[in-house]
Amino acid sequence: MKPHILDFSSWVLNEDKFYQDKLNDLFWNDLNFDDSVRSKLLQIANDFYLTFKLDIPIGDIELTGSLANYNWTPKSDLDVHVLIDFSKINPDLALAKKAMDGQRFVWNLRHNVVIRGHDVELYLQDINEPHVASGLFSLLNNKWIRVPKYNPPQIDERDVEMKFLGIVNDIKQLESRMKNIENPSDAKDLHGHAEKLKGKIMKMRKEGLEREGEFSVENLVFKKLRNEGYIQNIIDLVSGSYDKIYSE
Repeated sequence: MKPHILDFSSWVLNEDKFYQDKLNDLFWNDLNFDDSVRSKLLQIANDFYLTFKLDIPIGDIELTGSLANYNWTPKSDLDVHVLIDFSKINPDLALAKKAMDGQRFVWNLRHNVVIRGHDVELYLQDINEPHVASGLFSLLNNKWIRVPKYNPPQIDERDVEMKFLGIVNDIKQLESRMKNIENPSDAKDLHGHAEKLKGKIMKMRKEGLEREGEFSVENLVFKKLRNEGYIQNIIDLVSGSYDKIYSE
């Protein structure tokens, strides 16, 4: 039997659609970004940057990710990157990045900004780091750096669904075991299995991205798991089982 190849151009908008026939019109009018949203994002990005207390000029503030492209979903984030020269923080770029990532994580954890139903996620990026996104928009300069091209992929829909349901079944089995934990030994065993499943999911996504890019079956399975809350469920299983190991 031939695989069912999915033609994205025929889909109606729904949670599972990974490619659209236009940019998200909550933010875009053709290729022009909404001025009021742009002003908000620039203010948020500036406030975010001030928390780092760095005396380094901002090189650019950019919107990237799926909301600067055709592969957005109703749960896509507004990914805003503030670009600076990390070498002016520390010549050891890896150390500088690690320090900045820690502060970035705390900021995003403490703030939950939502614009028109989409979360705003802030990043601090080294201006010398190559950015391979196929859609990249400068919020600071209000112009495209890289205009995305409409190029609908073909996806084996059944393969995505089969892999997705298999992982969901694994997660639900672990959740069922979580309800019946009676002692620290059971909790330790469950914790190990939850960590293993989490690692399997992340490895699957990484290998898919490296092999076929963002529209690999594995990455689409990951996005479906994330969009439907199952990634959070596995994270909760890992942390919850850990707590039960040591609780009395």
